[in-house]
Amino acid sequence: MATAPDTSIAATWFDGKTAAAHPVRVDVIGRALALHDAGGAHMRSVPLERTRLSEPSARAPRFVYLDDGSTLEIDDAEPFNRALDALGMRPSLPARLQRSAVAATGALAILLVALVFGYTQGVPLLARWIAFALPPSVEARLGEQFERSLDLQMLRASGLSEDHQTRLRSMLQEAAARGAPGVQYVLKSRATRQGAGINAFALPGGTIVLLDGLVEAAADENQVLAVLAHELGHVANKHGMRNVLQAFGIGAIAHATWGDFAGAAANVPVVFGALRYSREFEREADEYAVAFLRANGMDAQPLIQFFEAMAERKDHSGEGVADFLSTHPPTKERIERLKRM
Repeated sequence: MATAPDTSIAATWFDGKTAAAHPVRVDVIGRALALHDAGGAHMRSVPLERTRLSEPSARAPRFVYLDDGSTLEIDDAEPFNRALDALGMRPSLPARLQRSAVAATGALAILLVALVFGYTQGVPLLARWIAFALPPSVEARLGEQFERSLDLQMLRASGLSEDHQTRLRSMLQEAAARGAPGVQYVLKSRATRQGAGINAFALPGGTIVLLDGLVEAAADENQVLAVLAHELGHVANKHGMRNVLQAFGIGAIAHATWGDFAGAAANVPVVFGALRYSREFEREADEYAVAFLRANGMDAQPLIQFFEAMAERKDHSGEGVADFLSTHPPTKERIERLKRM
C-alpha cells in the first residue's frame, strides 16, 4: 500500500456530504494531487486539471475544490504554492499584484486620488445631476420636513403686519416675473423665538424664509429684494437639494421619500448645515442676483450695501448679532467681486 511521502503537505478534507473534517496529507506528483489519510494510506489521485484552486494569499488557507464536490483546506499553503510554481502554474495577475509592494503602493495611490477626485468633483457632479433629475415632489417633501423642524424649534409667526407681508410678496412677484421667469418659489415671513434673527434662507423645494430681523435691519426694500434675489439664485440652482445629497448621501432622499427623514430633519444644526453653501454656490447665487436686479433696472449696489452693513454690524456687535453671516459669509473678496459686477 502506497504511503504519503515525507514531502507531503498537511491538509483537511471535507467530503461535501457531511460536516466532518478529515485530516489528510497531500502531495503534488506530476500534474496530479495524491491524497493520503492520517495513517498514510493512499486515498486517491486527482489531476490538477479537474480541480479549482482558490487564489493564493500570504496568510490565509488555500482551498482546492475537487470535481466530486469535496474540498481540501491547506492551512500552510506556502509549500503547496511552491510545488505549483515548479509546475509552471503561476497565480493569476491579481494574485501576483497582491504580493507586489510596488503594485500595492501604486493601487493605494490610485485609490487615494480616486477618493479625492470623487469627493471634490464626482460627488458634487452626481449630486447636481440627481437634484435636477428628482421629481419635484421629493424635493418639496424634504423642504417641508426642514420647515417643520425650524418652525417647531426656532421660528414663530412673523410680527410684520399682513399688509407689509403682502407688499413684500407682491414686490418679489413683480420683480421675479422679469428677473426669474419660470422659477417656482414660495415666500414666507417668520420671526425667531429669540434674538433679532437677521437672516433669509431658501429650503429645498423652493420655499424662501424671510425673517423679520432682516426686513428691519435692511435700509430699504431694495436691499430686501436684493437678498431675496440671492435666495432665488439658490432655488433656481437647487443648491439646498444638492447640499443635502452631498452631505447625507442618496439614502437621505430615500428616507425622505418614504417619510422617514423626520429624525434627521428634526436636528436644526443639521438643517443649517445643509443651508451653509459652498463658495461656488454663493458665487452662483450672487451672479444670479445681479442678473435679477439688472433685469429690473437696478445694479448690484443694494446687495453690496446690505452685505457691508452686515459685516459692520458683526464687527461692532460681536457674535450672535449678524445671523445672516452664519449661512451667507460676505467676505471682502465677495463684496469686491460684486462691485466689479
